[in-house]
Amino acid sequence: MSRSTVTKIGFALSLIITSLGAMSQAQAGGAYGPDTCKVGYVWREAYPGDHTCVTPEQRARAALDNRQAGNRVSATDRTYGSRTCRQGYVWREAYVGDTTCVTPEQRARVKYDNARANGRYQ
Repeated sequence: MSRSTVTKIGFALSLIITSLGAMSQAQAGGAYGPDTCKVGYVWREAYPGDHTCVTPEQRARAALDNRQAGNRVSATDRTYGSRTCRQGYVWREAYVGDTTCVTPEQRARVKYDNARANGRYQ
């Protein structure tokens, strides 16, 4: 990946994070009922209806992982079916049946966020 591509991705992520921070403030008023996140958290939206409260950075990461999903599936290995990840990736498991391929570190972070979800609602 070229340096300019990395810079463009970094800039895009910073714009996303900034806009998510504004959304988090809107959520702080309780506008989303029982799924309203505490200040500093936003919905992850790794899949439709995903109201797990995470940091804006983790929401941006979920969006990036979703966009890259097709590039991370093995074209030849079918050990775990048609959604077998390329080497170096594992299923995200944000919900039962989530086969989006992510790094092992990101799957661990998703597990961490899922375990703390109830304490992040208003």
